[in-house]
Amino acid sequence: MINFRFHLVSLIAVFLALALGVVMGATVIDQAIVDSLNTRIDDVRNEANAQRSENSDLRRELDRLRSYVEGTDDFAVAGRLDGVPVAVMALRNVDGDTVNRAVELAQVAGAAAPGVLWLEEKWLLADDESIQQLADVLGAPGDDRTTLRDSALAALGDRLAAGSAPLGTDLLVTLVESGFVTFEAVGDEASDEFSLTSWPGTDARVLLVDGTDSNVEMNGVVEPATRAFVASEVPLVVGEVFREQEDGPDRGSRLAAVRDDDDLRAVVSTVDDLDLAEGRVTAVLALADLGRGVVGQYGYGAGADQSLPEASPR
Repeated sequence: MINFRFHLVSLIAVFLALALGVVMGATVIDQAIVDSLNTRIDDVRNEANAQRSENSDLRRELDRLRSYVEGTDDFAVAGRLDGVPVAVMALRNVDGDTVNRAVELAQVAGAAAPGVLWLEEKWLLADDESIQQLADVLGAPGDDRTTLRDSALAALGDRLAAGSAPLGTDLLVTLVESGFVTFEAVGDEASDEFSLTSWPGTDARVLLVDGTDSNVEMNGVVEPATRAFVASEVPLVVGEVFREQEDGPDRGSRLAAVRDDDDLRAVVSTVDDLDLAEGRVTAVLALADLGRGVVGQYGYGAGADQSLPEASPR
């Protein structure tokens, strides 16, 4: 006869067996999961290492290509602007090194380009003193600052088109003296004999430079300046120095006022990659093309039609 103690021992044995089975099964399953995860981690690590190696190779290749482009830019522009007067104008806070390199490349191309005319932030006419100063320069009322600024830009366009100062007071010199414009020499073209009153000379072409680092409000000066220079029949290229920023403007955004206007884009060339060596080459080639009536929208941003001008004889 089976007694109660036998039943109790049997039940305990069954529960122990079940518990042992659960523990052993869980251990086997966990190890299988761990092994699978380790395999996946190894795969991801190998893929990451391969991607890192590929990225390093691509960076080295990009550096080689960039070095090649920068090493050949002199050859690309040599002789393109022989004896052509070029006035480079830039909005303040655009990267100075980039603007200076554009001037130097124009000089390599043979242009008479002694430096940069920086348009200072006083053009915003943000205070009564600036408004009064510009009104005094023009000898005009300063009741409406937009009208006053546009009138000053129109007068500056006429001065650039004339090439030199007429008899009497020189507007360009007066703008420099009053702090609206600063002239910065680049290279040794602006020697002791250089004078703003005789600059830039007849038949000059202008490179007007804006950039994503410049004061956002100063971008509002670009459109009226462009219209003023066009009205004065000054051959014009408008360029952008782009710097990528988180939540910042897109490449080409500083040129939208020109590129989105059919009348302006028909007579004004634009270049949205002056921050790159190829963009500075493009700017010089675009300045050269203005001499034969060729206009284009160049670069990689919105509104660009092609990356660089079509090949043309020197």
